[in-house]
Amino acid sequence: MASRGRELRALGQVLVNDPRSFPAGLLKLIKRSLRTIWDARGGGLYACGFIVTFVYLEIRMFLVEIYEAESVSSYFSSQATEILFKYIGESFQNTISAFMWPVHVIEINPTGGALMLAAMFIIFPKFIKKPLEGWLFRDEDA
Repeated sequence: MASRGRELRALGQVLVNDPRSFPAGLLKLIKRSLRTIWDARGGGLYACGFIVTFVYLEIRMFLVEIYEAESVSSYFSSQATEILFKYIGESFQNTISAFMWPVHVIEINPTGGALMLAAMFIIFPKFIKKPLEGWLFRDEDA
């Protein structure tokens, strides 16, 4: 966690000192985080589903917060006071929900969801995993 904090601080310095290289630095940080999750979840369909679900839930949570804010200043002032409690709590809920992503797929349509999961467990390792790992680990730091 401390190393991620240092990376974020360094990324903030890049944003201030060299804004043009910020997008590349941000992408590198995101890919490194995704690689960590990928490795921790086994690097298969489950890991991919977890990542997609978690990112979707986090983006949805962020957009709901912006939509519900009365103004830009109220959004930032409320976030400053609530970030430690509300955001961390909701992110924890999103993590638990992302762990259960196959259940959510089946909840949408039990028969179709189960068939889709079965098909993805066959299709993913043959056609999707190798290109995805190629992109994810292309510029891996030593």
